[in-house]
Amino acid sequence: MIIVSQDKVANINYGNIEAIYLLEKNGKIEINVRGKYDYTIGKYETEERAKEILKEITNTFSAAALNGTHDEIDLILKAKFMARYEMPKE
Repeated sequence: MIIVSQDKVANINYGNIEAIYLLEKNGKIEINVRGKYDYTIGKYETEERAKEILKEITNTFSAAALNGTHDEIDLILKAKFMARYEMPKE
């Protein structure tokens, strides 16, 4: 799955992410990914909204996997490479 950053300047491969986490910084809640590098993929006004976004990312990945065939390898590959999630502005 690909996650498109909020500012639309980065595409992050979900398969290369070790963790997605929230961080409060400068009065906003950042959603960051950790892998080979750390990267901020979005900034939101409230922790509640940031948590909603995390849930949407998880649901998008899960839905992509469930839309495949019953072949486990196909499910994994489809979720990994065909799904796309764009970070909302707000």
